[in-house]
Amino acid sequence: MMTVVSLISIRQNGKGISISLKAIFCDSAKNLRQMGFREERTGLLRWEQESHSHRCRVSVERSRNMLSEYHAHLATLPSEVHSSDDLDAPDLDLSYEYCMDVFKLHARSFHFASRYLNEEERKSIAALYGFCRLVDDFADEMELTVKEIEHELDLLKDIAERLAKGEVFSHPLFRAFGHTMVKYRIPVRYLHELIEGVRMDLRLKEIETVEELDRYCYHVASTVGLMMCHIWGSTDPETLDRAADLGVALQLTNILRDVAEDYDNGRIYLPKKLRDEFRVPISDFENRTVSPNFELLLKHEIARAHSIYAKAEIGLQDLPPAASFTVRVAAEVYGEIMHEIEKMDYQVFEKRAVVPKWRKLWIAFKLRRKYNQEKKTYDLVRKGQR
Repeated sequence: MMTVVSLISIRQNGKGISISLKAIFCDSAKNLRQMGFREERTGLLRWEQESHSHRCRVSVERSRNMLSEYHAHLATLPSEVHSSDDLDAPDLDLSYEYCMDVFKLHARSFHFASRYLNEEERKSIAALYGFCRLVDDFADEMELTVKEIEHELDLLKDIAERLAKGEVFSHPLFRAFGHTMVKYRIPVRYLHELIEGVRMDLRLKEIETVEELDRYCYHVASTVGLMMCHIWGSTDPETLDRAADLGVALQLTNILRDVAEDYDNGRIYLPKKLRDEFRVPISDFENRTVSPNFELLLKHEIARAHSIYAKAEIGLQDLPPAASFTVRVAAEVYGEIMHEIEKMDYQVFEKRAVVPKWRKLWIAFKLRRKYNQEKKTYDLVRKGQR
């Protein structure tokens, strides 16, 4: 029996959205299963396939840039996902390939930083990112009510528990991430905490204290770093604590970069008590104005983020060299985001701070020597332990 898979490529341009269709014929649904998507609603796509009873010629090449042409995260509602037996399960390699496409499209800085990881680790990081991205996207899902989103999050929590037990699901994202969870024994509690962070976002209007902000950052960012540590095999308490610190610093950087966007979405993450301390009125947000006091507040939070980055740096020495390099590049690129904010005189309402690609390349080049030294020492130590 042949398997026919429809690939629908969705491209956004100035005139709207254009859709093109390709078909792929496969000799075996089990050994060569290609993945296609059809649009369900804005930003939500469903994986589909249908059987063909007669033999057809294999012709069409895989649409390698299908995902990069689509403007939103390729996700699906948890309520539309079902478990599969071995015959219906998506091909594992192609499921990871799907996750790599999502990773490249949506996590450009970290995808760039991950190039020194071995193939297995990089694929697993991509699967982890894809699942976390799906969870995070519910915070800004405009098509569903809060009650509907909370229901989907409940289902995601249940799916995470079932993935940890080895259950296989029909969607390629869950197929790959489930394999990663079992392979590296990733504790499901981190996913529960991540999902709880999105719940915090659903009804959040403003954050009251710095402690509340850091707790929020832990839930939505530190949990991801903790799961990465399991993939890298670095799970001692000190390393995990420093990974949690790094997550807080990275998320705080995101918040400083996205002040305007977050306010447009009805949220203020800069704590109210801190705003009161620096005498930053709500009218500064309403008028999209960075007053002198607002600038002082941004400087204060940038300095705090730098101090948390410095604290997190201690834990990098306990990671394998490639992992350490990846995290260092990502951390320095994020540090450059704050430098960009400073360069534009803290005018966060006027434009979004972006690090040019050439500077990312320079950061990687600069850190490569340190990576080579660490890898040489690491290899010698491992050789001596044999």
